Amino acid sequence: MSYLEGAEGAEGAEGAEGAEGAEGAEGAEGAAQRARRSPVFALIAHRDGIAGSWDYQPTAWQSGEIPQTVGGPLSRWDTRIRRFVFESELLSSLYFSIDAPMDGSPVPPGTTFSYEATLYSLLRPNTALGPSPPAGTWKPLISMLRPGDSIFAGQLVLMNGYADLRVDRAREIVAQMAPQYAFWGSVVPLYPARHRYTIELLGLVLRLAKYTEMSFKNALCVRRPNEYSPQIQPILQTPIHGSLPSGHSTEAHAVARVLHALVSDPTKTLAQTQQLREQLMRQAHRIAINRTVAGLHYPVDSMAGQLLGLTIGSYFVARASAPLPSAGGSGYTTPATGSVEAWKFDGTQFNGLQDFTGSEIYDVVGDAVKVPVIKPPATKPFVARLTAPNVEVNYAPCLNWLWSAAKAEWYPATDRP
Repeated sequence: MSYLEGAEGAEGAEGAEGAEGAEGAEGAEGAAQRARRSPVFALIAHRDGIAGSWDYQPTAWQSGEIPQTVGGPLSRWDTRIRRFVFESELLSSLYFSIDAPMDGSPVPPGTTFSYEATLYSLLRPNTALGPSPPAGTWKPLISMLRPGDSIFAGQLVLMNGYADLRVDRAREIVAQMAPQYAFWGSVVPLYPARHRYTIELLGLVLRLAKYTEMSFKNALCVRRPNEYSPQIQPILQTPIHGSLPSGHSTEAHAVARVLHALVSDPTKTLAQTQQLREQLMRQAHRIAINRTVAGLHYPVDSMAGQLLGLTIGSYFVARASAPLPSAGGSGYTTPATGSVEAWKFDGTQFNGLQDFTGSEIYDVVGDAVKVPVIKPPATKPFVARLTAPNVEVNYAPCLNWLWSAAKAEWYPATDRP
């Protein structure tokens, strides 16, 4: 699906932001050379020739004050500018924390900390804030404990076996280094010219996944496989950040969850959309496993990434797929909240010889995370619901605009069921 490969470059556009700082270096290029390449002086002369004496009049086109709405006039802004708005809306309701002294002070004698890392979600009352500070309740969305060093000997044995697949998978592995737009477009008919809002939305899913995965990687600080054995010998340079959770697994499973929710016909049952769900999830599993084949991730990394990706994907859908505002934009037609399942990944209960196939903690028929089978010496499942099993989240009006625009690309008004 090479027609989609260009979409991957959209991620690289982030670097363009840095170009703004280069303005101070413009003098080094030489004013004369720049003038020859720019229409600036031509435009100056052109205006002098046609503008005439100043005579302000109302414009022939509509240029009155832009009406204010809850979501704002997002269709007027550039994609890069919208991204800041969407990210702010998402991240302002998330908080990351670790079970340890926040100020880094020494641990008091006789006190132990689990260093359990948790991502919290904020639920605000559905009331207008105005100048008032926001109030609400923080609830854990997903929590993780890292595995002990003892499990990695078994994980390395599994990785050694996966190395036999390197010749067969090498092209896939290299192609999947960048965001996998071409791969997603092989499962669903995704075209840049037809689905620009869908691609914009998927880019936002990837960035949300990256924010969360990097926070967990930093908190759990699990060494990469090549740091435990010189025989691993990865076929790609190992990224210089923590191993667990796998970023590729997190992002691929988050995209699979969101893309399935976006393109599926809402009038169809789970059974009727199962084939699409299977293909998207199998693809996510394979992308994750390929990182193990490459020598970059343990199977446990992919398992933790799958749980994080599915949770983040569900969180994104719950916040984005709000009912449309009522006439006049005065409010939503139904209570503006959604619900997300809250989960815990306990690496201390993970069996070192446990492999990852994608089906251990996910039921594709019911489209749900499931509690895995306990494998000794574990005494409880390594994935379980948190004490508060469901987290209520606020709809995001700006994000809902993007979701609605992307949904309309798959179901135009004349084609909607």
